[in-house]
Amino acid sequence: MKIEGKVFVITGGASGLGEATCRNLVKHGGRVAIFDRDEVKGQSLAAELTGNAALFCNVDVQSEESVVAAVDAVMAKFGRIDGNVNCAGGGPSLSLVNKKGQPIDMKKFEFVVRLNLIGTMMVSSKCVAKMLEHDPDENEERGCVINVASVAAFDGQNGQGAYSAAKAGIVGMTLPMARDMGTRGVRINTIAPGVFATPLTSGMYDKDGKLGKVGAGLAAQQVFPNKRFGHPENFSHLVLAVFENEMINGETIRLDAGIRMPKL
Repeated sequence: MKIEGKVFVITGGASGLGEATCRNLVKHGGRVAIFDRDEVKGQSLAAELTGNAALFCNVDVQSEESVVAAVDAVMAKFGRIDGNVNCAGGGPSLSLVNKKGQPIDMKKFEFVVRLNLIGTMMVSSKCVAKMLEHDPDENEERGCVINVASVAAFDGQNGQGAYSAAKAGIVGMTLPMARDMGTRGVRINTIAPGVFATPLTSGMYDKDGKLGKVGAGLAAQQVFPNKRFGHPENFSHLVLAVFENEMINGETIRLDAGIRMPKL
């Protein structure tokens, strides 16, 4: 898929990995729809990405009504959707039974699964439905989806039962989704990032912007580089490579500097 002139929906697009992806896509001639709940950051980023290149939509990926309204807004502005990257995610640490002997809070468990797994399926499905409405390109391709899992899908740490389950679900549905859409010209892939320097990991840095003891210890678990977290630009670089290479399909790609997450 050529990036120039194409339209991409990016969830969690106002910060972190999503923001870097929006910036890189626009830099290479793409147009982006920033799906995020942060109105201030989202509108600011859309204004910064000048011209007719960006649209911000205040979206809760757990709400089907919210997602449908946002997808309709993208179609109204750009008339098409060619790509989708689902960066929205996260959630609290939840132990199977906490230190007070209380079993896991199922409402919180369901929240993590809905945000990460169900939200990913909801947005990707509705974007792909729009991709199928336009003619294929010279390679018979109509679109491409990149879902975002995590290394926690494979080696989740203590307290990550809910998060790991949700991210493992994203990995598990990658190949079936790709097989569903293969004959219709849409590719589905997943990136499983390791530890990246984003707002979610900002607490691991000291006031001078250097990794603290916990963060440095975690970075040291990486094979190489092992003195820093990943940069969001490393992630966005891979996103473009996946979009541009039509032979990458049904794959989950670990982007983690060789880390295997330790037990805490």
